[in-house]
Order: sequence, then structure tokens, then C-alpha cells
Amino acid sequence: MVEMLSILGSIVSILSAVWACYKAKQSSNFADKAKKVRDEMIQRRKMVEVSQIHAETTRILKVVSQVGPSCTPSLVRGVKPAGIAKDVEEYARFLNEQSSHFSEFFDNKAKEICVDLGPMIEALSEAKDFESIKEQGKSIYYTINGFMPDIKSLTDEKKERVSNV
Repeated sequence: MVEMLSILGSIVSILSAVWACYKAKQSSNFADKAKKVRDEMIQRRKMVEVSQIHAETTRILKVVSQVGPSCTPSLVRGVKPAGIAKDVEEYARFLNEQSSHFSEFFDNKAKEICVDLGPMIEALSEAKDFESIKEQGKSIYYTINGFMPDIKSLTDEKKERVSNV
């Protein structure tokens, strides 16, 4: 009888060990699935942020175009360069906040743009005559417009990553 209980106890121990291994494997699978979902959410958030950068860059180019390459003396009348400079300053601040997205691929071109825009923003806000307004407006416009391919490339890369997840 004692032998039978001992054998039965051994069988129950073996079955318990098998059950524990099964549950551990199941937990590991659930953890892997949770990690994949978390990673997908992070990638989607990054894609949304990069899309915001693209949208904001398009918006600021429209604002700056008022004093950009195609402006004329008659078109500049009534335009407040200091207001446009303030919008560009806010764009540069936003871009600087989001610059971590650019560090992987572009030697952080976003931070370079922010540094480059600083003196141009100051000069535009202080500009009084048409020539200096247009000169600074063109500089800002071409600087931001030159950055657009980098933004587009990053946006496309993030979209591809999200669709592959």
C-alpha cells in the first residue's frame, strides 16, 4: 500500500511538473504577444508624431511663403514679418522636441535646421523694408523646404515599419 501511494505520488509530481511547464510556456507566449502589441503601439505613436512633423512643415512653408521667393512689394503690404517669425520660432521649437526621430538616419538634421533658423528668425522679426523681409523670408523658406525630403523619407520609413509589424 505504501509503495502504491509512493508511485501515485511520483506520478502526480511528474504530471504537476508537466502542467507547470505547459503553463510556463503559455505565459511566455502571452508575454511575447503583449510585447509585440506594445512595440506596435510604440511604432504607431512614432508614425503619428512623424506625420505631425510633415503636416507642420507643410503648414509653416505656406506661412513663410507670404514673405518667401514669390512675394512682391504689393503682396507684403499688410503682412507682419514679426508674426511670421513667431510662427517659425514655434515650428523650430516643435521640431526640436521631435528631433529624436531624426537621430537614427540623418545625423539629426532636425537639430541642425533649428540652429540654422535661429538667426533667420531674429532677422525676419527685425526686418522693416521689403528687401530685407524678402531676403530673410527666402532664406527661411529654402531652409525648411530643403528639409522636406528628409521628413518625407522618415515618414515613408515609419509607415513601412508600421505596415510590417
